[in-house]
Amino acid sequence: MAELMTIGEFATATWLSPKALRLYDQRGLLSPDAVDPFNGYRKYSPTQIQTARLITMLRRMDMSLEQIGGLVDLAPSEQAAQIGRYREQDVELHARRQSLARFLEHAVENGSMDGEGQPGASRFEVAIRRVPALPILTATRNTPARDLPDVIRINAERLLALAEDRGGATSGLMVIYHGQVGWESDGPIEVCVPIKERSRAHRVEPEHKALFTSVLAEDVQFPQILAAFEAVHMRAVQLGFLPAGPPREVYSAVKDGPVPRCEVALPVAERED
Repeated sequence: MAELMTIGEFATATWLSPKALRLYDQRGLLSPDAVDPFNGYRKYSPTQIQTARLITMLRRMDMSLEQIGGLVDLAPSEQAAQIGRYREQDVELHARRQSLARFLEHAVENGSMDGEGQPGASRFEVAIRRVPALPILTATRNTPARDLPDVIRINAERLLALAEDRGGATSGLMVIYHGQVGWESDGPIEVCVPIKERSRAHRVEPEHKALFTSVLAEDVQFPQILAAFEAVHMRAVQLGFLPAGPPREVYSAVKDGPVPRCEVALPVAERED
C-alpha cells in the first residue's frame, strides 16, 4: 500500500494550494484519504493525484465547482463527453460575446441601442415565400429582453407538452412580437406551436406572404438579432411591401447545434395604388 502524503506534499504534486484543497474537501470534490483524529492533519493517497490535477485543469477552463462536482465521479468516457459539451458551450458563448461586442461598438458610436443602422443588417440574405395557414397553440406574455429566453423556453415546453396530447407539433416553434421588446419595453410576445388539427388549436395563423432571413446561432439573442429584423424591414421597403402582421422568429423543428436554427420573418402584402 502506497504511503499517504501530507497536504503540503500533495499540494506540490497536484499544483493546488493547501487552501484550495481544504475548499475542495468542504465542497465534496476531493476529500483526504485519511484525517488524523488527534491533530486533524489531512493525508492524501497518491491515487488521488489524477483527480486533483483534473480539477486543477477544469478550473483553468473556468468550469464552476458545481459543474466539476458533477463530473469527477463519472466514468472516464462520461467525463470526456461532459468536457466536450462544456467546450462546445464555451465556443458558443465566446461567439455570442464577440457578436454582442460588435453590436455595442456600433451602438455606442452611433448613440442608438435599438439596432437601427447596424452594419450587420447588410449581410442578411432576405427571400420571400408563401406561408400556409397554421393551426397553433399559443401563449401570450409580457416580458422585457432580459427575461425573454426563459419566458420563451418555459412557455414552449408547456405548449409542446400540450401538443403531444393533440397529435404532436407539425413544425418548429414560432415567437410573434406584438410589441417592442427591449430593456425597458415588454412586448407582448406570443409563443406559438403549430399542430395539425384546426379544431384543437387555440387559433389559426392565416395564410400570408412573408419576407424572411436566416440568423446564425451566435446572433440569436437580443440585441444582436435586431439587425436581422432591420434587414427584413429594409427589404420590405425596397420592394414596396406593407407589413401584413407583426414580425416573428421561426425556429427549426430539429436542432442542428446548441441553439436551434432561427429565421426572422415579416408578413407582407402588396401596396394598393
